[in-house]
Amino acid sequence: MERNATSRARRGFTLIELLVVIGIISVLIALLLPAVQAAREAARVAQCANNARQLMLATHNFATSFDAQLPAANFLEIVNQQTGLAAEGSAFYALLPYYEQSAIYNTYTQNTTTPGYLGSQFIPISIHICPDDTTSNNGIAFLGGQVATSNYCMNLEVFGASGTFNIKGKPSPYRIGTIPDGTSQTIGLFETAGSYPGYPTLDPQSGTFENIMAWSYPAYPNTYGPYWPNPDELIGQRNYTGVYPLPQIGVTALQANPNLCQSFHSIMNLAMMDGSVRKITRSINQAVWSQAINPSDGGPMGQW
Repeated sequence: MERNATSRARRGFTLIELLVVIGIISVLIALLLPAVQAAREAARVAQCANNARQLMLATHNFATSFDAQLPAANFLEIVNQQTGLAAEGSAFYALLPYYEQSAIYNTYTQNTTTPGYLGSQFIPISIHICPDDTTSNNGIAFLGGQVATSNYCMNLEVFGASGTFNIKGKPSPYRIGTIPDGTSQTIGLFETAGSYPGYPTLDPQSGTFENIMAWSYPAYPNTYGPYWPNPDELIGQRNYTGVYPLPQIGVTALQANPNLCQSFHSIMNLAMMDGSVRKITRSINQAVWSQAINPSDGGPMGQW
């Protein structure tokens, strides 16, 4: 009898109690979700920063091997002396052996029907992929669906200085250690979109095809090469003003503009020429931004 009385005394949750529990759980989820999202965003930003740092470290290792020389913006190596056939590519292509991609370099820097970027342009490389980029699919541009992109572009004022952006095989006159404003005050790499689905295929500013940022392309055609500012905006060129356009930060795929550099995070990672990585926001000062891009402006650097 006592056991039965105990059983009858047991009861389930009332509707009000159940609603209270559900409400508490909902509040906890609402509190935790932003924190989880913020942690994921921070992890993606950190991954992109590490990619940029590794690419700049590869640049320094290359310089160590070539008397402090920087990789040419228009890599060139003759692969057939009889025909003059050459393997061409970007500075990133020249750096392939220095960021564990010797297999790609060796495969396409030889006498083949598609040497250099002509063959390697279709191979995505993880170090060039930012997980927040919505313009590419695992390193392949949505536009056309074939060309391998890069979410990092080199400062062409450094790597293509004094007209070398338009000369095949000729490196920049700057070397590590001879950059007038110093390596810690000069940007080496920017973040960028992999492609530009919301922009005209033919860039109205430059008159060239610039709707993809490919890791492998040389600078001289002013098309898909992984460089910024554009050649027409460099010192001595027709669209040079001395003031470089501010970056797009926190943009969408359709907002991305090939005449600018951009980040899909709430901040942008910049790899400086000394190998350090800085984070900037939309509030970056215009004068400081332009000074950090120009390696020889000679002015004192303001506060970031």
